[in-house]
Amino acid sequence: MAVSVDLPEGLQKEIDSQIDQGMYQSKSELIRDAIRRLLEERNKIDHRKLSTKAQRRIDRARNSDKEYSAEEMREVLEI
Repeated sequence: MAVSVDLPEGLQKEIDSQIDQGMYQSKSELIRDAIRRLLEERNKIDHRKLSTKAQRRIDRARNSDKEYSAEEMREVLEI
């Protein structure tokens, strides 16, 4: 799938520099890698947010006097 993107001149020069240094074979390769890394990083951030949220719920359940069944724990954790 072909996609057209307008980039500022400074960014174009950075891309060309990376290619000239042999870090990438083409602009397409660099842009694919940049997008892949961005999406991976966002997924890590989303996972950390989810982990933090789940940990707070686990801590609340542990600090409670109530004993939870497996089903109740799944409800507390929203899983």
